[in-house]
Amino acid sequence: MRAVAITGASGFIGVHLVRALLRAGGYRIKILSRASQTRARQAAFLAEVEVFDGDITNAASLDGFFEPGCTVINLVYLRNENEQTNLAAVGNLLAACKLAGIARLIHCSTADVAGRTPDQHVMESSPCRPFSAYAATKLKVEAAILAANQDCYEVAILRPTAVFGPGGQNLRKLAIALVQGTQTRNKLRACVFGQRRMNLVCVENVVAAIVFLSDCVNALGKDIFIISDDAAPSNNFASVELAMMTGFEIHSSRLPPNLFPSWLLSLTLRVLGKNNVNPNSIYDSGKLRALGFEPPVSFDEGLSRYISWYRSDCLHQPQKVGF
Repeated sequence: MRAVAITGASGFIGVHLVRALLRAGGYRIKILSRASQTRARQAAFLAEVEVFDGDITNAASLDGFFEPGCTVINLVYLRNENEQTNLAAVGNLLAACKLAGIARLIHCSTADVAGRTPDQHVMESSPCRPFSAYAATKLKVEAAILAANQDCYEVAILRPTAVFGPGGQNLRKLAIALVQGTQTRNKLRACVFGQRRMNLVCVENVVAAIVFLSDCVNALGKDIFIISDDAAPSNNFASVELAMMTGFEIHSSRLPPNLFPSWLLSLTLRVLGKNNVNPNSIYDSGKLRALGFEPPVSFDEGLSRYISWYRSDCLHQPQKVGF
């Protein structure tokens, strides 16, 4: 069985990833846990995974977690820590990977690193101009991974756009606003954001991309890949909002959703301090597809699944967190 060591398994993507690997079978899954009673232990099915007590911020605690020839999947980002701590943590990870003699490192970053790039059609080669501290730190973490002396193992950096799905935070704010907001507020929001691209990607496709890169028989060297569902025409605010309102049985006599021109919306996003201020940005997954990846779930199906989950688990208790 192939050994896969996962850091960050207790997070949103991590929980879905572990479940996908268990469904697929053929993997010996190891997860790093900071405490014996964390969500990682509960969500990852104790009887079927190996839980290793350790902390990525503590280099000594990583001894023995990685092993020769294994694939490492890093999903960790320390949101409550500063840039220096995040860079130190990834430094610990890289040193432990090299010492253990792993075969491949898959690092999950974010498409947010592109920031306020001048390119409307965003690709891996697009210049990155991160505006938020989060995106800037993520980009520096990428640079540290790519710059490390790691000729003994391959590296693939995955840049997902806004990941949504059961248990995730993307779309949650919109769902709560639609359910709890007044008809006037909902109409105003639709008029402002209209045809703005949402740049969403369903978690099933992100997880599938991670697994694909983990198993890929082609040599990866050191490379970066974007994963998005931006090819779907319905991946825009008006379509997503309408689907959610229909799913939640919210009726509204809608105003035209494109009353705000793109330039004014862009200016509004800039004033609000958003990382990406181009409402028409498209993130291209062509490079990953050229390698042979096919997303298993269409955007519309992923959205439908999310709406069904939200209706059953959260609709009448919108502040509920998790699964």
